[in-house]
Amino acid sequence: MEPALIPLWYGPRIAVRTGTMTTSHRRRRLAGHSAILAALVWILVAPGMARAEVAFGIYGGAAITADCDVTLVQNGGTRLTFQGVSWADESLSSPIYYGARLAYWFGGSSHWGVIADFTHAKMLAELDRKVAVSGTRAGAPVSGTETLGDTFDQLELSHGFNLLTLNGTYRWLPGRAEGGNILGRIRPYASLGGGVAIPHFEVKTAGATADANQVAGPVLQAGAGADIGLSGRFSFFAEYRLSYADVTGDLSDGGTISLQPWTNHFMLGVSTRLWD
Repeated sequence: MEPALIPLWYGPRIAVRTGTMTTSHRRRRLAGHSAILAALVWILVAPGMARAEVAFGIYGGAAITADCDVTLVQNGGTRLTFQGVSWADESLSSPIYYGARLAYWFGGSSHWGVIADFTHAKMLAELDRKVAVSGTRAGAPVSGTETLGDTFDQLELSHGFNLLTLNGTYRWLPGRAEGGNILGRIRPYASLGGGVAIPHFEVKTAGATADANQVAGPVLQAGAGADIGLSGRFSFFAEYRLSYADVTGDLSDGGTISLQPWTNHFMLGVSTRLWD
């Protein structure tokens, strides 16, 4: 039997608000979101598991995040919006860009399926760039241009701009490969879905820090790719994905930092059918 195609999915402005959150509270929130996603996957796949096609895949690649606004709010009357902050991802530097997915198709010849996906990307602010800034600093009005590094010693999601998503997927099923014809092994697909962002914030300012994973907001994403059957139960896939996240993180002084990044993901991976 020809290897099945397996699609996969994973996913600007920054604002800061007041309010604290304990580490245990963050962990409970993370556990709750993960349990909800796991329950949704089980509800969808359990009834038809005997006739379904299930596959597991891993991938690497790169992520390019568009410039976005960053707003910082801290105690003492500071609320600053930095416009058009640029981000480097350093996808090939440790920790590298990677992801994993579990695909479920409603039958071996079905066009429709769902994919649970985890993506680990990175975002590192370019602190040496000048950006427009407005708002208040210690209660005094601010308006003009300044270097981002004048306010931030560190502004990164370098140990993970992590996305946990569930995606509806449609695949096209061309005729079976004959005579080694590679075109018969190519299965294009498209996906649309959402989930949660679990970034690891690393932020340092004059009066606040953050260095922890946080469940930080909803994610939407869409993409398209193609799966190419190799031999046996294995296949190779290439995919482009666009993700949007509404991310807010807590700072040590009771402030917050939020962002709404749009990110382009370019992925290459391999998958194997677990059963069909």
